[in-house]
Amino acid sequence: MKLAWLTDIHLNFPKLKARKKFYQDIIDSDCDGVLITGDIAESLNVEALLQEMADFIERPIYFVLGNHDYYDGQVADVRNNMQVLTDEHAYLVWLPAAGVLSLSDKTLLVGQDGWADGRLGNYAESPVELNDSYHIADLAQKRILGKKPLLTKMQQLAGQDANALKENLLQAADEQPKKIIVLTHIPPFKEVCMHEGEVQGDEFLPYFSSKATGDVLLDVSKQNPGIEFLVLCGHTHSAAQYSPLDNLTVAVGKAEYNKPEIQKILSIT
Repeated sequence: MKLAWLTDIHLNFPKLKARKKFYQDIIDSDCDGVLITGDIAESLNVEALLQEMADFIERPIYFVLGNHDYYDGQVADVRNNMQVLTDEHAYLVWLPAAGVLSLSDKTLLVGQDGWADGRLGNYAESPVELNDSYHIADLAQKRILGKKPLLTKMQQLAGQDANALKENLLQAADEQPKKIIVLTHIPPFKEVCMHEGEVQGDEFLPYFSSKATGDVLLDVSKQNPGIEFLVLCGHTHSAAQYSPLDNLTVAVGKAEYNKPEIQKILSIT
């Protein structure tokens, strides 16, 4: 089996002709399915664009959402819509709703959207404000109240997804596969939060990393040294790779608006 990894494709930017060319590129890659690590579109059009892609390529699409996929929406509403989409469309699989999936006798797949949690870098003194806190209703409501309530909400969302990921990883590890592939959007370690070839500074790291996710990955990987963990992420738009443990590798894909591309073809054995 071959799977095409995509990330931060932002399909709401390219025109239909460009999107169809991208879909054809996926077909021409001779992949059997697609993995997407978030930022597919925005809440008002992500369902329609996912269906458009699935109907065109006629292959399974396993995906998690990124921060942009929640823009102009409420977190709960977007997630309810994804649950319905997964139930109704045979090719579309939102991993937080799917749990642990078997890709082969040796390889399992899990995924959670993930959120930046402000724990790396220097949130308290950072002057940075991302559009997330204006365009995602749950965060916007807290931003109005101040920086501390916003951080509390960020950490609540990140913690919920990290806990759900841990449950899925432990369940997957119990099956003793050779490999577990993990999809998430926010990078879990600062070493893969890159910008122009360097690790993000302390002012940006709070918004581009999830320490909660990183802690879960380290914990479960250490408990299961015989299993290879491959974590695929997006968000920073800069390619990076880091292996904090012999059996844990994290890769972040590069991206550019209006130029969706295939990051890599993974061979599943």
